[in-house]
Amino acid sequence: MTEPPKGGDGPSPMRFAGLGIQLVVMMLAGLFAGQWADRKFGTGSILTVVGAFVGFGATMWSLLRQVGQDGRDGPGLHRGDRGDK
Repeated sequence: MTEPPKGGDGPSPMRFAGLGIQLVVMMLAGLFAGQWADRKFGTGSILTVVGAFVGFGATMWSLLRQVGQDGRDGPGLHRGDRGDK
């Protein structure tokens, strides 16, 4: 039986605590940018929807980069730490 990881092993859950805020901020930024572009170019609401999707996509891209970085580091290894002591 394996024992549960101790405090210093692996990434901290607090690293991803701001993800919800990041999602909301990026979607709102895309939404408002899309509304501005719709008013400027007279395109109805097409660019508003596109802007919201771009904001959501940017958040997902950032999340995948963070998760991928954690997977490459491995448990107990952090940037700059090769594991040799």
